[in-house]
Amino acid sequence: MENVFGLAYKNQSARAFNRLAASIRHLGYSLSCEVLNAADYGVPQNRQRLFIIGARDGRELNHPAPTHWGEHERRARPVVADRLLPHVTAGDALRGLRTDPEPSEVVNGEFGRLLEEIPPGGNYLHFTKERGHASPIFKWRSRYWTFLLKLDPKRPASTIQGQPGPYVGPFHWESRRLRVPELKRLQGFPDNFEFAGTRSQIQLQVGNSVPPLLAFVVASFIRAQLEGEAAPGQLSLTL
Repeated sequence: MENVFGLAYKNQSARAFNRLAASIRHLGYSLSCEVLNAADYGVPQNRQRLFIIGARDGRELNHPAPTHWGEHERRARPVVADRLLPHVTAGDALRGLRTDPEPSEVVNGEFGRLLEEIPPGGNYLHFTKERGHASPIFKWRSRYWTFLLKLDPKRPASTIQGQPGPYVGPFHWESRRLRVPELKRLQGFPDNFEFAGTRSQIQLQVGNSVPPLLAFVVASFIRAQLEGEAAPGQLSLTL
């Protein structure tokens, strides 16, 4: 099972999560939970999600060890970082991709004009006095981090959302909305993969999906354990 990592928070989600865990165990399954960041497995996107795995025969299963590493929020550097591959960046993923403009890619409205001034990797905080802006527009930390957030080509993309608001990123560093081929690359879909529906429906499908590469890594590791081909140990990172 995969879901937003907030489900595992020890707050108002605890009651629902504990009920879910108890039900799974009551049915005879083992239960192992871990928050995985897609970027740690080669996906060009910092996407943290809760993965719950278990076996019907009750045997304990583990999550796959990360293959990549990079700085992200307040995470600690693991001792094995030097043995891991660097995160795949948004620039790496989109390099060489040719796309046609889309009618809905221009960000208009009250705040759309601000994108041009925000540097790659920046967000609305660029327009605060704390960042030294000459004409502040926003108060410090008064909006969600993704508000007017632009991709940094030197880092993985932030989480691709299924239903972003009109000013919710990530936006392209060219100050526009991401085009469908770019969404596919950042989520890890093949270029020739075809989605059906409108532009907003495709955004929802991409944003709600598990990155294919991460799904393959997790499923392969589960299968290897069930078939006795994988060691039981796993590496955890501080998220």
